[in-house]
Amino acid sequence: MSTTTKKKDRAPARPPELKIGPFQGGIGVAVWLNEIQTETGPKTIRAVTIAPRRYLDKQTGQWKDSGSFRPGDLTALILALEKAREHCLMRPLPGESSEDERMGGGPPDNGEIPY
Repeated sequence: MSTTTKKKDRAPARPPELKIGPFQGGIGVAVWLNEIQTETGPKTIRAVTIAPRRYLDKQTGQWKDSGSFRPGDLTALILALEKAREHCLMRPLPGESSEDERMGGGPPDNGEIPY
């Protein structure tokens, strides 16, 4: 009997919804849309990933990921995280209504400004 295992059939990889960077050293932030299964059915959520700082290992000549950031990297990282946060707060998830729609939309159809 064969003991080979089949990999799950996966959908083709999707690009991030938003990519910020890369900045110097390869630092960047990406916002992803992920679909999860819940008791009530599939649900779309967002996830944010931080790309690590990269460096060239002088001994091997290979690029490697660093587990830390330099103080000079923090400004770019903070900027990228703020942009990712703003994106997540301002853009509704697929299938959800925008804040304007939830709050009753724009001005009345008669053109009057409500007070």
